Amino acid sequence: MPVLMYSFGILKWTQTELDALDRRVRSLLTANRMHHPRSSVMRLYIPRKCGGRGFLNAKTLHNREICSLREYFLAVDVGMHRAVVAVDKGLTPLSLAKENWCKPIVLDTNDRREVWQSKELHGRFYRALHGPDVDLLASVSWLRFGDLFGETEGFVFAIMDEVMMTNNYRKYIVKDGTVDICRACHLPGESIRHIISGCSHLANGDYLHRHNLVARIIHQQLALKYNLVESEVPYYRYVPDPVLDNGNITLYWDRSIITDRTIVANKPDIVVIDRLERRTMIVDIAVPHDENLVKAEKEKQTKYLDLAREVVDMWEVDTAIIVPIVVTANGLIAKSLDEHLRRLSLGSWIKGLIQKAALLDTARIVRRFLSQEP
Repeated sequence: MPVLMYSFGILKWTQTELDALDRRVRSLLTANRMHHPRSSVMRLYIPRKCGGRGFLNAKTLHNREICSLREYFLAVDVGMHRAVVAVDKGLTPLSLAKENWCKPIVLDTNDRREVWQSKELHGRFYRALHGPDVDLLASVSWLRFGDLFGETEGFVFAIMDEVMMTNNYRKYIVKDGTVDICRACHLPGESIRHIISGCSHLANGDYLHRHNLVARIIHQQLALKYNLVESEVPYYRYVPDPVLDNGNITLYWDRSIITDRTIVANKPDIVVIDRLERRTMIVDIAVPHDENLVKAEKEKQTKYLDLAREVVDMWEVDTAIIVPIVVTANGLIAKSLDEHLRRLSLGSWIKGLIQKAALLDTARIVRRFLSQEP
């Protein structure tokens, strides 16, 4: 019996003490730059496969154990257990003899997801992540297999939660009187969305660099598949040749296609001419914001229809297929991406590499942008 009472005593923490412990943990994460102070607290304790950080919450663990132990003792009809129930009138946190016992709050994953979804800023990414055309598991795979540093992961979460100290955030959330003008393009509306995908000043520099990182991954994998290059190098060091050819396969990189009649959209990112299969694959890359995921994919497929018809006649191939490769600036992946990769005969593992490249470069863009003087 003394041993049993001692075991119960270990769990005898007050809710106030547990709240203080939780705040202490968050302050340590913030001090080590692993958690932005304004990022969603709920996401800290949501499993990674659901889009959270996967941390354990001490208060939840404590309260769940209290409830489980109480249910166990009340359900087991054994002599010693009955004796414990009879005498425990406040001796342990279980209070087994009290009929009006107040059950402590135990938040499960669904409860935390509902709170996350209900937030005005934090909930935007939740709603995008759970869109009907978004591959949820693929879109959060970077959390499970990306191997990012804790500081980088926390920074990416702050971007997704839209809590970075932009002029828009300072004006409408902090309300410090800041004028909401973009420091780069000098147009109204310097929100985090504007910075990562909507600033005209960054289009031909930072956005193009991010786009090309994703395109290099696809180009190198195609070159390896068709034995057009000898060995693989990290994608950020890979420099594609404008033309690679081995007699059966021709691989173009960012090259205008000269056609018999005028075609406005005649410069896709990658073109594969397969003479053995008598087909051409037109590959184009896009890294839009979350809400434009499906729109960007459809635009790519429509954009090159005229070029596809023209190359069938010019190059004496049977078919020309258009393959859009789209991943958002926040790493969201459409359900259709697997099918597009299969059409290129590339493995689905490439999704993770594409996603990681896009996320890391988005973080680079935001860091560089916010380091400028307002």
